[in-house]
Amino acid sequence: MRKPIFLLTNDDGIHVYFLHALINALAIRGTVYVAAPKREQSWIGKAVSRHREVQIREYNELENCTAWEVDGTPSDAVNIALGHLLPETPDVVVSGINVGWNAMVPIIYSSGTVSGALEGASWGVPAVALSMHLLHGDFEKIKRDPGTPPASLKSYIDTSAELGARFAAEKAGEGNPRGEVYNVNFPCRPGTDTPWVATRPGRIPFDSLFTQTSPGVFNFQYHERHPQEPEGPLPGDFQTLSNGKISVSILNFNDLGKEFSI
Repeated sequence: MRKPIFLLTNDDGIHVYFLHALINALAIRGTVYVAAPKREQSWIGKAVSRHREVQIREYNELENCTAWEVDGTPSDAVNIALGHLLPETPDVVVSGINVGWNAMVPIIYSSGTVSGALEGASWGVPAVALSMHLLHGDFEKIKRDPGTPPASLKSYIDTSAELGARFAAEKAGEGNPRGEVYNVNFPCRPGTDTPWVATRPGRIPFDSLFTQTSPGVFNFQYHERHPQEPEGPLPGDFQTLSNGKISVSILNFNDLGKEFSI
């Protein structure tokens, strides 16, 4: 029986340990190709580099995979890999593990990690986005040294990678005619027995995402807002995550409209 082929990307950059842990967990289950951004691309959404060249190079600093460093967005990376780099269509496109959670609308729409998976889904390939909630102190440590996580956090990253790889391998060969993305969020302290819960994305209201630092100059500054639970029988993704459980939502970007009359 042929082992599955995985295409892996992220939005935090090819140098991040979260990606490396996932490579190792996927490599046990199949063949791994990596096309990941050269530098962090958080909050980039599904941007495509239309007005500039996108440069790639073979990246030989990772084990258990064939990798390319892409000077572009996650969507650039997946599109170029599927169209030009891989010898055959992968069985699953996996994006992550993201440094921090990706839950609730409109954060989901803003996520480079989710959008990397969405690019794969648009090609009809099963697609999984993986993210991990972090306590604020852990988040800041990772941002300072993304390649070397604190010892107290490493085992939880490895657990998330193992669980995520197992989930992704289960989706191999399913097909994806509806262009759906499985959006998986791990809590900050996952275990092998942590429950998986089917969820719907909640909502979080936004006001300005920028603060003025000098006349005519604005810098990004995200402020926590109060999440709103979704309507319907399924619990919200963020509330599930906050309760220490693993949230799994299905995102169908091809079914965004609703019936109405004019």
